[in-house]
Amino acid sequence: MNFVLVEALTFGLGKLVKAAEELDATLHLLTYNRNIYFYELEKIKTNRLVLVEIDTFKNDNVIEYCRKLEGFSGIINLTDTWTLSVQEISSILGITGQNPKSTSICRNKALLRKILKENDLTSGVYTDVDLSSDTVSEDFVFPVIIKDPTGTGSKNVWFAEDKIKANNIILAEKKNKNLKRLLVETYFCGTLYSVETISFRGETRVIAVSSRVLSDMPLFMEKAISLPINAESSELKGVEEWIVNVLTAISYTDGFAHTEFIVTANGFEVVEVNPRLGGVQIGEALCQAYNYNVYKAFIEMAMGVRPELFDIELIPETYTGQVFIYASEPGRFQKINDTLINKDRTKIYPCALPGKEIISVTDQSACVAILLTTAENSEMALLNALSEANKALVLMD
Repeated sequence: MNFVLVEALTFGLGKLVKAAEELDATLHLLTYNRNIYFYELEKIKTNRLVLVEIDTFKNDNVIEYCRKLEGFSGIINLTDTWTLSVQEISSILGITGQNPKSTSICRNKALLRKILKENDLTSGVYTDVDLSSDTVSEDFVFPVIIKDPTGTGSKNVWFAEDKIKANNIILAEKKNKNLKRLLVETYFCGTLYSVETISFRGETRVIAVSSRVLSDMPLFMEKAISLPINAESSELKGVEEWIVNVLTAISYTDGFAHTEFIVTANGFEVVEVNPRLGGVQIGEALCQAYNYNVYKAFIEMAMGVRPELFDIELIPETYTGQVFIYASEPGRFQKINDTLINKDRTKIYPCALPGKEIISVTDQSACVAILLTTAENSEMALLNALSEANKALVLMD
């Protein structure tokens, strides 16, 4: 069996290849830039991965490759950016994958808000702003979040404490002409978490809940994660039933999902639902926590087989903490000085090659590495990761 990957997450390709070897499958990674996966590709030695450099932003290129591939068995989607492209390509090729209704909702944050509201799953309000004309309405409750309704990677996200600030942001984006629409939504006060789930033919299982640490306001860059955390605590009580209700409301029947949510004084509130496994090193953290290759489920689902992940015991054998290592200023990334880091308990996963130009330090494109540690509980793992990250010095030209 031959499965096509239209790009992938920066990390996790090695685990996916190991799963392919176990399941007697071959993966064809189509990518516009192989350097994205430099860390993984340096370590993979197998005949179960075929790397093909083509322009993956052009659907016709992918369709042509799939049609010519002998034994073509399907497409595995791993990213936000190419989700809708894979949806369109799959429709043309007549293959099944993730439910197109659910992925369309996930990739349209305004539509997601609408459906949550219709199903009484949010107390928030929202406005879908057409940048050709609209401004924020008089009756909107502030503060608010303003974002690109199709965005990802913390790009184009703003905080506005009043109407004047909100309308200034909207006016600036009208002048920039980079976006056609903006979503204005309630800013929820509370603690941010994320939950990883897997769904197959309407059945959903929670894999883990993770804590999240963000950068200082007004930016919304992710700084750190720890998992798995205790979902039976009073603060998270009922989260498993709640997330199943959310995914059911948006017709999420198949695939991994990464949902960010806030615990407010009035209950859980969705930030966003991503139709994929969590990024950075969440996949690796899950594999280490449960001593199981969760990436195997991607291929099993592509085969039409109920994933083994639904039936294994999810008892943590270890806990992980990870920190995003960012460049602190624009320039060309040189290297990370890790001399002071305790390498017995810490590993750094680079996601930028020396010489990469860092243009902006206000979103996750400025991330140059992920630092990961393990410990006997999630609190200790997070503290260890934060401590070690302070010793990782990013050198820039």
